[in-house]
Amino acid sequence: MRHPNDLLLEARRDVASKPRGQINRESAWRWAALAIAASEAGRPTDAVDYLHEAVEHAALADATGAELQAVRAWIRANVPPDLL
Repeated sequence: MRHPNDLLLEARRDVASKPRGQINRESAWRWAALAIAASEAGRPTDAVDYLHEAVEHAALADATGAELQAVRAWIRANVPPDLL
């Protein structure tokens, strides 16, 4: 596990150099990847939790909803429908 101070340094760099939408976009795709990986690992509860985080961050990424649609489509293509 990475040390919390390393995570804080990374977060400070991100906040200083990226707009909020980009941070949310990157977070959405990371959570979506975790949802897919958890589903593949047979951890459906984790998959659902991560899916919700992905959707939340994607919704905050842009006002058009395009990022949300793209994240949802990727999740739908990779997670069994009974988890959605």
